Amino acid sequence: MTGAGRALLGLLAGLALAACAATPPPPATQKASGRSPAVAFGDDPRPLPRYHSRRLGLSVPLPDGPTWRIDDHTRPELIATHAPTQSRVMALVAHADELVGRAQCEAIARARKLVPAGPMQTLEDAVDVTLENYDTRIVVAVEPGAGPGSPIVGHVMAFGGFLRKCVLFDFSTRVDGASDEAILSSRLAFARARILGGLKLDVLGQVAREAPVMSEAPLVPPPPAPARP
Repeated sequence: MTGAGRALLGLLAGLALAACAATPPPPATQKASGRSPAVAFGDDPRPLPRYHSRRLGLSVPLPDGPTWRIDDHTRPELIATHAPTQSRVMALVAHADELVGRAQCEAIARARKLVPAGPMQTLEDAVDVTLENYDTRIVVAVEPGAGPGSPIVGHVMAFGGFLRKCVLFDFSTRVDGASDEAILSSRLAFARARILGGLKLDVLGQVAREAPVMSEAPLVPPPPAPARP
Protein backbone atom coordinates (compact mmCIF):
# COMPACT_ATOMS: atom_id res chain seq x y z
CA MET A 1 0.00 0.00 0.00
CA THR A 2 1.25 3.51 -0.80
CA GLY A 3 2.00 6.16 1.82
CA ALA A 4 -1.23 7.94 0.85
CA GLY A 5 -3.14 4.72 1.29
CA ARG A 6 -1.64 4.14 4.76
CA ALA A 7 -2.53 7.69 5.80
CA LEU A 8 -6.10 7.27 4.65
CA LEU A 9 -6.30 3.90 6.39
CA GLY A 10 -5.22 5.45 9.70
CA LEU A 11 -7.89 8.13 9.48
CA LEU A 12 -10.54 5.59 8.49
CA ALA A 13 -9.55 3.43 11.44
CA GLY A 14 -10.29 6.36 13.72
CA LEU A 15 -13.74 6.68 12.20
CA ALA A 16 -14.36 2.98 12.74
CA LEU A 17 -13.37 3.21 16.40
CA ALA A 18 -15.68 6.17 16.88
CA ALA A 19 -18.54 4.27 15.29
CA CYS A 20 -17.89 1.26 17.51
CA ALA A 21 -17.91 3.48 20.61
CA ALA A 22 -21.20 5.09 19.61
CA THR A 23 -23.05 1.90 18.63
CA PRO A 24 -23.08 -1.41 20.49
CA PRO A 25 -21.94 -4.45 18.50
CA PRO A 26 -24.61 -6.79 17.11
CA PRO A 27 -25.48 -9.89 19.13
CA ALA A 28 -23.07 -12.77 18.74
CA THR A 29 -25.88 -14.94 17.41
CA GLN A 30 -26.49 -12.67 14.42
CA LYS A 31 -25.75 -14.48 11.15
CA ALA A 32 -23.56 -13.14 8.41
CA SER A 33 -25.43 -11.00 5.90
CA GLY A 34 -24.22 -12.99 2.91
CA ARG A 35 -22.84 -9.87 1.21
CA SER A 36 -20.16 -10.28 -1.41
CA PRO A 37 -16.67 -9.43 -0.09
CA ALA A 38 -15.39 -5.96 -0.92
CA VAL A 39 -12.67 -5.81 -3.57
CA ALA A 40 -9.94 -3.27 -4.31
CA PHE A 41 -8.72 -2.04 -7.66
CA GLY A 42 -5.76 -3.99 -9.03
CA ASP A 43 -2.22 -2.72 -8.55
CA ASP A 44 -1.10 -3.25 -12.15
CA PRO A 45 1.38 -0.41 -12.83
CA ARG A 46 0.69 -0.36 -16.57
CA PRO A 47 -1.26 2.59 -18.05
CA LEU A 48 -4.98 2.34 -17.39
CA PRO A 49 -7.59 2.03 -20.14
CA ARG A 50 -9.04 5.43 -20.97
CA TYR A 51 -12.43 6.72 -21.92
CA HIS A 52 -12.22 9.77 -24.18
CA SER A 53 -15.16 12.17 -24.18
CA ARG A 54 -15.07 14.19 -27.37
CA ARG A 55 -17.98 16.21 -26.03
CA LEU A 56 -16.04 17.36 -22.97
CA GLY A 57 -12.58 17.21 -24.51
CA LEU A 58 -11.49 15.06 -21.58
CA SER A 59 -9.80 11.67 -21.20
CA VAL A 60 -10.55 9.66 -18.04
CA PRO A 61 -8.44 6.64 -16.94
CA LEU A 62 -10.50 3.77 -15.53
CA PRO A 63 -9.16 0.60 -13.90
CA ASP A 64 -10.75 -2.70 -14.92
CA GLY A 65 -12.00 -0.93 -18.04
CA PRO A 66 -14.52 -3.42 -19.50
CA THR A 67 -16.70 -3.43 -16.39
CA TRP A 68 -17.45 0.31 -16.26
CA ARG A 69 -20.81 1.58 -17.50
CA ILE A 70 -20.48 5.05 -19.03
CA ASP A 71 -23.13 7.71 -19.63
CA ASP A 72 -21.72 10.56 -21.69
CA HIS A 73 -24.91 11.79 -23.32
CA THR A 74 -27.93 12.14 -21.02
CA ARG A 75 -26.65 14.97 -18.77
CA PRO A 76 -24.01 17.71 -18.90
CA GLU A 77 -21.52 15.72 -16.80
CA LEU A 78 -19.94 12.37 -17.67
CA ILE A 79 -20.92 9.55 -15.30
CA ALA A 80 -19.09 6.22 -15.09
CA THR A 81 -20.20 3.48 -12.68
CA HIS A 82 -18.39 0.32 -11.60
CA ALA A 83 -20.68 -2.28 -10.03
CA PRO A 84 -17.99 -4.63 -8.62
CA THR A 85 -16.63 -1.88 -6.33
CA GLN A 86 -19.82 0.20 -6.00
CA SER A 87 -17.82 3.12 -7.42
CA ARG A 88 -18.84 6.14 -9.49
CA VAL A 89 -16.89 8.81 -11.36
CA MET A 90 -18.39 12.19 -12.22
CA ALA A 91 -16.44 14.54 -14.47
CA LEU A 92 -17.44 17.81 -16.05
CA VAL A 93 -15.67 20.53 -18.01
CA ALA A 94 -17.75 23.67 -17.51
CA HIS A 95 -17.31 27.06 -19.13
CA ALA A 96 -17.75 30.23 -17.07
CA ASP A 97 -18.62 33.81 -17.93
CA GLU A 98 -15.73 35.20 -15.90
CA LEU A 99 -12.22 34.33 -14.81
CA VAL A 100 -12.40 31.48 -12.29
CA GLY A 101 -10.26 29.69 -9.76
CA ARG A 102 -10.86 26.78 -7.43
CA ALA A 103 -13.32 28.65 -5.19
CA GLN A 104 -15.56 29.77 -8.03
CA CYS A 105 -15.49 26.30 -9.60
CA GLU A 106 -16.37 24.62 -6.30
CA ALA A 107 -19.31 27.01 -5.96
CA ILE A 108 -20.48 25.97 -9.43
CA ALA A 109 -20.20 22.27 -8.54
CA ARG A 110 -22.15 22.71 -5.32
CA ALA A 111 -24.81 24.89 -6.94
CA ARG A 112 -25.36 22.16 -9.53
CA LYS A 113 -25.39 19.50 -6.78
CA LEU A 114 -22.59 17.56 -8.44
CA VAL A 115 -20.98 16.72 -5.09
CA PRO A 116 -22.60 15.68 -1.78
CA ALA A 117 -23.79 18.41 0.54
CA GLY A 118 -24.15 16.40 3.75
CA PRO A 119 -21.67 16.19 6.65
CA MET A 120 -18.45 14.35 5.92
CA GLN A 121 -15.20 13.57 7.70
CA THR A 122 -12.33 15.19 5.78
CA LEU A 123 -9.22 13.04 5.35
CA GLU A 124 -7.31 15.38 3.03
CA ASP A 125 -7.85 18.97 1.92
CA ALA A 126 -5.13 20.18 -0.43
CA VAL A 127 -4.50 22.86 -3.03
CA ASP A 128 -2.52 21.91 -6.12
CA VAL A 129 -1.95 22.81 -9.76
CA THR A 130 -3.46 20.08 -11.92
CA LEU A 131 -3.73 19.59 -15.67
CA GLU A 132 -0.66 21.89 -15.95
CA ASN A 133 -2.56 25.14 -15.32
CA TYR A 134 -5.63 24.52 -13.15
CA ASP A 135 -5.80 26.03 -9.66
CA THR A 136 -7.39 23.06 -7.89
CA ARG A 137 -8.77 22.15 -4.50
CA ILE A 138 -8.67 18.40 -3.79
CA VAL A 139 -10.76 16.93 -0.97
CA VAL A 140 -10.74 13.32 0.21
CA ALA A 141 -13.58 12.65 2.63
CA VAL A 142 -15.95 9.96 3.89
CA GLU A 143 -19.59 9.85 4.85
CA PRO A 144 -19.31 7.69 7.97
CA GLY A 145 -21.95 5.08 8.66
CA ALA A 146 -24.18 5.17 11.72
CA GLY A 147 -22.41 2.13 13.19
CA PRO A 148 -19.82 -0.56 12.45
CA GLY A 149 -22.26 -2.48 10.27
CA SER A 150 -23.48 0.53 8.29
CA PRO A 151 -22.25 1.37 4.77
CA ILE A 152 -19.45 3.94 4.41
CA VAL A 153 -19.06 6.10 1.29
CA GLY A 154 -15.75 7.71 0.42
CA HIS A 155 -15.12 10.58 -1.98
CA VAL A 156 -12.24 12.12 -3.89
CA MET A 157 -13.41 15.54 -5.10
CA ALA A 158 -11.58 18.14 -7.16
CA PHE A 159 -12.50 21.66 -8.24
CA GLY A 160 -10.09 23.19 -10.73
CA GLY A 161 -10.25 26.53 -12.50
CA PHE A 162 -8.20 28.21 -15.22
CA LEU A 163 -9.20 31.31 -17.16
CA ARG A 164 -12.90 30.75 -17.96
CA LYS A 165 -13.03 26.98 -17.56
CA CYS A 166 -13.70 24.62 -14.64
CA VAL A 167 -12.83 20.94 -14.37
CA LEU A 168 -15.05 19.28 -11.75
CA PHE A 169 -14.50 15.74 -10.48
CA ASP A 170 -16.00 13.40 -7.90
CA PHE A 171 -15.03 9.77 -7.36
CA SER A 172 -17.27 8.01 -4.87
CA THR A 173 -17.06 4.44 -3.62
CA ARG A 174 -19.00 2.43 -1.05
CA VAL A 175 -18.19 -0.42 1.32
CA ASP A 176 -20.70 -2.24 3.49
CA GLY A 177 -19.13 -1.49 6.86
CA ALA A 178 -16.14 -0.53 8.97
CA SER A 179 -14.63 -4.00 8.55
CA ASP A 180 -13.85 -3.02 4.93
CA GLU A 181 -12.00 0.19 5.84
CA ALA A 182 -8.72 -1.05 4.33
CA ILE A 183 -10.46 -1.66 0.99
CA LEU A 184 -12.08 1.78 1.10
CA SER A 185 -8.72 3.40 1.87
CA SER A 186 -7.09 1.55 -1.01
CA ARG A 187 -9.77 2.65 -3.49
CA LEU A 188 -9.57 6.29 -2.40
CA ALA A 189 -5.79 6.34 -2.65
CA PHE A 190 -5.97 4.72 -6.10
CA ALA A 191 -8.57 7.22 -7.34
CA ARG A 192 -6.59 10.16 -5.93
CA ALA A 193 -3.36 9.11 -7.61
CA ARG A 194 -4.39 7.38 -10.83
CA ILE A 195 -7.90 8.43 -11.85
CA LEU A 196 -7.88 12.09 -10.79
CA GLY A 197 -4.12 12.23 -11.31
CA GLY A 198 -4.49 10.78 -14.81
CA LEU A 199 -7.15 13.12 -16.20
CA LYS A 200 -6.14 14.72 -19.49
CA LEU A 201 -7.68 17.59 -21.41
CA ASP A 202 -7.55 17.56 -25.19
CA VAL A 203 -4.92 19.73 -26.81
CA LEU A 204 -6.07 21.31 -30.05
CA GLY A 205 -4.49 19.54 -33.02
CA GLN A 206 -3.13 16.60 -31.01
CA VAL A 207 -6.20 14.41 -30.46
CA ALA A 208 -5.90 12.59 -33.78
CA ARG A 209 -2.29 11.60 -33.05
CA GLU A 210 -3.00 10.07 -29.63
CA ALA A 211 -3.07 6.33 -29.05
CA PRO A 212 -6.54 4.81 -29.48
CA VAL A 213 -8.82 5.33 -26.48
CA MET A 214 -11.88 3.52 -25.19
CA SER A 215 -15.29 4.15 -26.70
CA GLU A 216 -18.43 4.43 -24.63
CA ALA A 217 -19.03 0.70 -25.04
CA PRO A 218 -17.27 -1.59 -24.84
CA LEU A 219 -14.25 -0.53 -22.80
CA VAL A 220 -11.05 -2.15 -23.92
CA PRO A 221 -8.25 -2.97 -21.45
CA PRO A 222 -4.60 -2.25 -22.32
CA PRO A 223 -2.65 -4.99 -24.14
CA PRO A 224 -1.05 -7.71 -21.97
CA ALA A 225 2.54 -7.27 -20.81
CA PRO A 226 5.13 -9.14 -22.93
CA ALA A 227 5.94 -12.62 -21.67
CA ARG A 228 9.12 -12.96 -19.70
CA PRO A 229 11.83 -15.23 -21.13
